[in-house]
Amino acid sequence: MKNRIVQTLKTNKMKKQFSFLVLIFLTISVGFAQITPPSLPEVLNQINKDSLKRTVHDMQSFGSRLCTKTVGQNRKVAQYLVDRLKTYGVENAQIDSFYVSTWNWLTGSIDQYMYNVLGTLKGTGETDSTVIIGAHLDAISYTGNYQLTASAPGADDNATGCAVMIEMARIIYENDLKPRHNIDFMAYDAEEIGLFGAYYDAEKRAMEDEKIIVMLNNDMVGFQPETEPWKVILHWYYNAQDVTEKAYQAAIDYTTVTPYIPNSQNNGMNSASDSWAYYEWGFKATFAIEYEFSPYYHSVNDLIEKLNFEYCRQIARMNFVLLADYADMNLIRNSIACHNNYKIHIDVFPNPATDIIRVHNYNDLTITQIDIYDIAGRLRESVNNITQPQTLISLSSLSSGVYFMRIYSDKGVVNKKIIKQ
Repeated sequence: MKNRIVQTLKTNKMKKQFSFLVLIFLTISVGFAQITPPSLPEVLNQINKDSLKRTVHDMQSFGSRLCTKTVGQNRKVAQYLVDRLKTYGVENAQIDSFYVSTWNWLTGSIDQYMYNVLGTLKGTGETDSTVIIGAHLDAISYTGNYQLTASAPGADDNATGCAVMIEMARIIYENDLKPRHNIDFMAYDAEEIGLFGAYYDAEKRAMEDEKIIVMLNNDMVGFQPETEPWKVILHWYYNAQDVTEKAYQAAIDYTTVTPYIPNSQNNGMNSASDSWAYYEWGFKATFAIEYEFSPYYHSVNDLIEKLNFEYCRQIARMNFVLLADYADMNLIRNSIACHNNYKIHIDVFPNPATDIIRVHNYNDLTITQIDIYDIAGRLRESVNNITQPQTLISLSSLSSGVYFMRIYSDKGVVNKKIIKQ
C-alpha cells in the first residue's frame, strides 16, 4: 500500500512537471510568434489598390486644391491628410504653416499662408537620422489659353503621390513594423507655383543640421494605359545616384514595372518637383513619375477614372522596399516563392482582366510556353513567343469566366487562376 502511494505521488509529480514544461513551451512559442516579424513579400502583398484609390477619391472630392484659390482652402486638405496619418498611428502628425509672398505669372500676386503636413514615426534605435517620403498636396488646372479653371481635381497630379505616402503609413501601422530610423511622412503645399512647401521644409532642416538619409518623392504615379508597356521614370540627382540605382533594383525585383533612368540630356524634369528643393539644400533624393505622361495634366479632366491603380500599387511596392531598407525596418527579407530551391516569382495582372492580361517574370528564368485552360480542362489559348520580362496575352477570344493559366519555365511550372470579365 505504501509503495502504491509513493508511486502515485511520483506519477502526479511527473504529470505536474510535464504540464509545467508544456506550459513553458507554449508560452515561449506564443511569445516567439508575437515577436517574429513578417517577411518583406508578405507585407508588399498587403499594399492595396482600394486603399490607394480611397485617398485619391477623397482628395479629388475637394473640388480644387489650387493653393491660391481661397485663403485656407488647402488647410482643409492638409487636415484631411493629418487625420489619415493619425488613424495609422502617426499621432504627432500636424499642419506646418508657412507664409508665401510672391508674384506668379499664372496666379498673380500671392500673400497668404500655405499648409504642409508633417508626421514623424520615431525610430526604435538611438538615431537622429530620418527618411522622408513625400508628395505635394496642391493641384492646378487651366485652359489651353492658361486661364485658371474653377475645378482642379488633381487626381494623378498629385493625389496619387499622397496616396502612396498614406499607404506606407497604413502598411507600417497594420503590421506593427518598427523602423530603426525615423520616418517623416510629408505632404507639400504650393508645389505647383514654385515648390514653396518643399523649399520651406528643406531649408528648415538644413538650418537645423538634420541628418536626412534620403527623400523619396512621388509625383504623378497613376496614369498608365493598359496596353502600353508599364514603365516608371526615376529622375536622379548628382549627389544621390546610388539611391536611384537602389530604386531601379527595387522595381526590378519587386514590381511588374520596368524602371527607366534617363540620361543627363533627358533628366531635366528632376527640377520640376519637390525633391529638387532637397537636392539644392544638399540632401539625397529620388523622384518617381509615370513614363506615359498623362494627357490630362493640369486640366479639369485629371480625374480618378483615368487612372490605373494596379500600376499605382506597383509604384507603392517599390517605395516600400526603399523605405524598409533605408529606415531599417524589422522585416524578414526572404524570397517570395520557391520551387526546387529556386526563387520563382511570376505575377499575372490585372486579375480580373478584360481584353489583355500580363505575365511578368521577376527572375532570369526562361518562360517557354503559356497555356490557358477553361474550367473543363480544354486548352483555349497557347503562347510560345515569350517576351521577357513581360508578356501581353489577348483574352478577346474568351468569354467571361474562370480560367487556369499554366506557365512553363526552365525552373518549373507555375499555375495561376485568372478571371475574364
